[in-house]
Amino acid sequence: VNISKESLFSFLIYNKPIQYSEHITLSPVTMNDVVLFQTLSNSIILRKNSIFHEKAIIKMTYLDFLIYCFGNEELENQYKIPGLSQYLLYALQLLKLCCVDSEITISQSNRQFCINGQVIDPQTFDDLRRIIIIQNDIDFDIDEFLNHDTEKRLLKAANDQNKNQSKSNIEDYIDSLVIAMNITEDRVMNMTIRKFWRYIKRYQLHENYTILKSGECSGMVKFKEPIQHWMVSLDEDDKYK
Repeated sequence: VNISKESLFSFLIYNKPIQYSEHITLSPVTMNDVVLFQTLSNSIILRKNSIFHEKAIIKMTYLDFLIYCFGNEELENQYKIPGLSQYLLYALQLLKLCCVDSEITISQSNRQFCINGQVIDPQTFDDLRRIIIIQNDIDFDIDEFLNHDTEKRLLKAANDQNKNQSKSNIEDYIDSLVIAMNITEDRVMNMTIRKFWRYIKRYQLHENYTILKSGECSGMVKFKEPIQHWMVSLDEDDKYK
């Protein structure tokens, strides 16, 4: 079954495991493993069709591509993608992280792997990849084609626009949420990654709304547009707007 983003959202229960099949259940990753997750997830969000020029690679399924790249340091160096030759192992470790207490085996002869006895073919791998991306709120759409050079220019423009803003790392965000919500760090670390970032965004909206509304109610400030309420959707229509 080819799972689309829309159909996945129809049965996605946030913070709850998703049973993909009789043998495979995927659980959202918590903040306890956020650093490891950020490293491993690079293996499933590479824009294969826009980065690589070889027709043979473009025609490959994503799983076949990872198998082709395994141990291929020449390709890794050619395209300057650190860790590319190990992305297959990264993907397997990522599945172990998401499929809690599952048995994942790989055949040395044909590099075919199974989860709890279920053979993972290219289509199944794409389904699991899609679920992991959405379940953990990764900013990536596997159905979207974006030219690699265009993406780099857009990201550079976004970085230039934000270069004067203060830089914050993951520890800063964790500390901030502990203080903002008046909860323990243990509670934050046991949140799913998706919920953590949604709380961060929601709190920022709440603070901005409170400040703007206070200014408007004081009579000292008047805005041309209505103030956006802090309980609006967090999903952006166009992240590059």
